[in-house]
This record gives sequence, structure tokens and C-alpha cells, in this order.
Amino acid sequence: MSADLDRQQLLSMLEEIGRVKGVRGALIATVEGAFHSGKSNFDAKLANDLSRTVRRMVVASATVGAPLAELLINFGPARMMIVPIREEATLAVLLERDTVTATVRSLLKIQLSALRHLFGSSLGDPGESAVNMHSPEEPEDEVDRLMAGDLGPVLRDVEACFTSYLVRGGRSRGQAQEQMREQMREWLLCCNPSPYTFPLLIDGLAQLIGDDQEERATFMQDVQDAMRNSGVWNSKAAR
Repeated sequence: MSADLDRQQLLSMLEEIGRVKGVRGALIATVEGAFHSGKSNFDAKLANDLSRTVRRMVVASATVGAPLAELLINFGPARMMIVPIREEATLAVLLERDTVTATVRSLLKIQLSALRHLFGSSLGDPGESAVNMHSPEEPEDEVDRLMAGDLGPVLRDVEACFTSYLVRGGRSRGQAQEQMREQMREWLLCCNPSPYTFPLLIDGLAQLIGDDQEERATFMQDVQDAMRNSGVWNSKAAR
């Protein structure tokens, strides 16, 4: 595969991602700088500034032994979704602030797969990439890995409780699931998920229940019951 063909394919993929509803633009942050389409909303200076920022985050996370699988950052009227393709290349997608990220993530699956295949074909053994450091059985998505871990059972109980409150308030199960996952991503972003930081997640979920303080308090009590019943906190205290 020639370098010219690689470049043309990359530009085409970035332009396709940029056409997704709710996406402002997309670029690939590399060690050489930003790679983006001239049709995107990024000017050269902004693209390179974003690229440097993204590279610093990716390198910092790898340095502490916690390579990024995906990161969602909120700022002003926009969001940025950061997804490593390989150790030396990271996709950054700028989203409208109110865009439903699950919808965008679903639409990006094909493009991400193609990008990883392209970089894997042109840049050597994909097994060397941080994006492929997880075993085939381990989910790539950070939230899915969290749900598959030690906290998975209590997280599912909390999700069921949270969903029941939102459905009673007139929202759908799909909306409840999306909001639960978004709060889990915020939790992942602000700290290391553990039994000790679990209350931060619960507090964030309680804010989404509504303005009724009594209902929030009841939700918190139901969740605390689920936490006690899980046995996770008892086992931690016994150590």
C-alpha cells in the first residue's frame, strides 16, 4: 500500500466521520502533528494545538501504565471524543455538546475498524499498539471493562435502580442506559473507579433523577442498600 494511497484513504475516512450528525470535525493526532481534511472545521493552528494536547494525554496515560481506550472531554459548547488507533496515532472527534455519544460511537465503529486496519497494514505489527494491549476476551470499551470487572454486579444493580427511577419520571430505558454510561465515563475521567470512589458515581446519578430532593434521597438509600448487599465493601473493610 503506497503512502499516497494511505493519505487519500485517511482523508476520505476523516471526511466521512465529519459528515456524521453532531460531529464538528475529526483529526488524527500523530507524533508529527495533526492530520486532517481541509474540509473540516479545524484550521491548521487549532488542529496542531489539539493534536499536541491529545498526544500529551495519550503519552501520560501510557507512562503510568493505564493506556487510554477512549476518553470523552466536555468543554464549553462542545465535546471531544479521543480514541487511540495505535500507539503513535489517535483519533480525535469534536462533537456538539448535546450529541448522543452512543449514536456517534455506533456509527464510528466501521470507520475505526478501517482506520486500525489501515494503520496496522502500513505501520507494522498491530500487536505492538497500545490499542491492542487487551486480550481478545477483554472488552475494548472502558465502561464495558468496568462492567465485566469486580464492580460489575453492583453496577448492574445500580443501573437497574437508576433505570426504574428514570422510567417512572417519563424517560425511556434507552435514555437511562445512555445516561448511566455517560456518568460512568465521567467517573473514569475524574478518578480511578473503586469501592472508595463509588460515591462520586452515585452522586452524579442522583443529580439526574430530578429536582425532587425526597426522591433523590430515596434513590440514594436504595443504592446504598444495593452496595451493602453486594458484599464488595465488606470484603474491602475486612482486608
